[in-house]
Amino acid sequence: MIFSIFGKIKFIGEGFVAIDTAGGTSYQIYTTDIFCRSVKVGQSTELFTYLHISREETINLYGFPSLEELDFFKKLNNIPSIGPKSAMNVLSLIKLDDLKKAIINESYETLTKVSGIGRKIAERIIIEMKGKIKNLSAGGKETNDDAAVVDALVNLGYSISQAREMVRKIPDDIVGAGKRVKEALKMLGR
Repeated sequence: MIFSIFGKIKFIGEGFVAIDTAGGTSYQIYTTDIFCRSVKVGQSTELFTYLHISREETINLYGFPSLEELDFFKKLNNIPSIGPKSAMNVLSLIKLDDLKKAIINESYETLTKVSGIGRKIAERIIIEMKGKIKNLSAGGKETNDDAAVVDALVNLGYSISQAREMVRKIPDDIVGAGKRVKEALKMLGR
């Protein structure tokens, strides 16, 4: 398995880059449009890779500038009806943090903007990925704990908007889903 490729960018195509390694080998690596727009020919880079062998036995190498993006790509790729091309399309259109936020906030409209992703597949992505997203931190984004708090409050009969409002009011120094649910309930009881 190829873990990562380090070298100089030889060519930038539509949805891929060619990287020359120190050993003299060039690799064609499919990557996000966001990455392709951020680099220049001659620039040194490292991409963490995923090797995919299709049913037709074609071999494609997909690459990402961070392990977090690679991990997210693999999780998307494992969802039924989502293959590596669809997963790459999702990551090409939406920055990773924005994608996580869209999933946590169940923003189907964001996902359906991606070519080949309709409402049903967007729902499947949200259902499959919501529990797998780890610690979205600052900037008003929910964490896994906050998502659990929202779910708990909704299960207790509060609306999703009420639950999200309470999550925003919980002090950051209260850590852990259980403690955050108790604090939200205290605030709702006031």
